[in-house]
Amino acid sequence: MRFFTPGFLIAVLLITVSCRPEEELLSPDLPPTPVLTSDSRWGVADRPYQKVLSEPRGDADVNGLLRQGDIVEILSRVSAEDNRSYWMEVKSSADNTRGWVPDSSLNVYDSPAQARTARSGLEEGN
Repeated sequence: MRFFTPGFLIAVLLITVSCRPEEELLSPDLPPTPVLTSDSRWGVADRPYQKVLSEPRGDADVNGLLRQGDIVEILSRVSAEDNRSYWMEVKSSADNTRGWVPDSSLNVYDSPAQARTARSGLEEGN
């Protein structure tokens, strides 16, 4: 009398092989990226001078100028030509200048209060 048929042995082998510990999945180390949430609508200029342009492109006409610490409302954003950065459409709270600046020239916040606090930190740092 045979207890171990070839089919039984194959089934045991398959179960044994499939029950090995799972391999650890590698997670790539990606740089942190700022997320513009639906509530992130305020920015603080972090450059000494930043041109506010009439269109989201570097050679557009200049509508105005932001100075470091100026607070702006972010109205919209579009991808830049490099598809790695953005143009932000902004409106200055100081003089209502409206236009486009690169996202790299702004620190983004969820509320005007956070933006004011950040501006205070810039002023203290100078």
